[in-house]
Amino acid sequence: MAQFLKDLPTRLKSDRKSQFVAVLVVIGVMYVAFSDNSRPVRKAAPKVEKQEKLNDPNERWTDLIERFNGQLNQLTTQSNALREDVDSQKKAMQEYEATTAEIFKKILERLAEVQNTQTSGQGPAAAPKSIDAVSGADLMGASPSELEPIGGADIASGPPAQPVRPKLAALMPGDSVRIKLLAGVNAPTDGTPYPVVLKLISDVMGPDGNSVPLGEARIIAAAQGSLTDSRVLFRLTRLSIRLPNGKRKEFPVDGWIVGEDGIRGLEGVLIDPIGKAIVGAGMAGGLAGLGQGIAAANVQNRVYANGSQYSSVNQGDVGKYAGGVALASTANEWQAIIKDRLSQLVPVVQVLSGREATAVFSQSVAIPELLEQLDEENPSVVYASLD
Repeated sequence: MAQFLKDLPTRLKSDRKSQFVAVLVVIGVMYVAFSDNSRPVRKAAPKVEKQEKLNDPNERWTDLIERFNGQLNQLTTQSNALREDVDSQKKAMQEYEATTAEIFKKILERLAEVQNTQTSGQGPAAAPKSIDAVSGADLMGASPSELEPIGGADIASGPPAQPVRPKLAALMPGDSVRIKLLAGVNAPTDGTPYPVVLKLISDVMGPDGNSVPLGEARIIAAAQGSLTDSRVLFRLTRLSIRLPNGKRKEFPVDGWIVGEDGIRGLEGVLIDPIGKAIVGAGMAGGLAGLGQGIAAANVQNRVYANGSQYSSVNQGDVGKYAGGVALASTANEWQAIIKDRLSQLVPVVQVLSGREATAVFSQSVAIPELLEQLDEENPSVVYASLD
């Protein structure tokens, strides 16, 4: 209660609720002090005592004061609880400070032991100077032997070395390499790609004489025949190499092949079944006509006056007529078979193995680890023949 009375002026200055309650209390006290003394005292009848008690003007001020006392008691209880909470926090803070101080004390003792251990092997050391007593002249005049490195280890002078970037071999668009066709191919002209295997027989050549040795690497390509100029067109798809350390790697590539004549693709031999089909169809047609002629020669046609026509086989020539009909039917069936077979046959362009040409890359390819291993190994020994 004493603390509350001490805090009351501060509350009246800053708390609007306390100010309002104080004004009401002052008004109530003034009303009670001046209103009852100015009026004459009347004696109430016994029967109306209850009614006068209900109409008592001091009753509302009494309720107000009681409510104020209740709120005051509640604030006092809350203040006591806050005071206990603050006391517990202060106690916890003191314990934390004591623990921290103990930890730092042990750390300082340990550092002192380490320093004493280091100085014991170097002889007696000079007395330490205060930091305020050390000047710039003392530091400038100190010899390197009097200075101790931080942490007891030498500090490397100069900037750190730059990281070594790994070398990277790259095949760029436009680079070319001589290749050899290891497997021949009959490339269809309907657009169906046929796989072929190519072997590198030279280094990959770039601009300004730049070269990348890949040994006898293999290239997988897709071949398609061209019916117009009887050439086989190739598109590079995969590159398979062996690194000097024996590791095998493969990379996706893209490009084309230029033949010996400097034109894209390799010139081949066109194998087209249309010639045989024409000959067979002609023979079948001739046989059909022959059979129809033999059958017609052995048939007698009669025309009557009313315009009706009658056909009959000559007597004694039935065998010839039957032979002619059979020959015509067989020839017609032969023509149908040739037509069906011709729809299934596709012209192809044939290129035999062993042809040499030039492969041109159209996309960039990065080959890691190649240049580092070439610096350590002898390429002529590493890239031995795989045949």
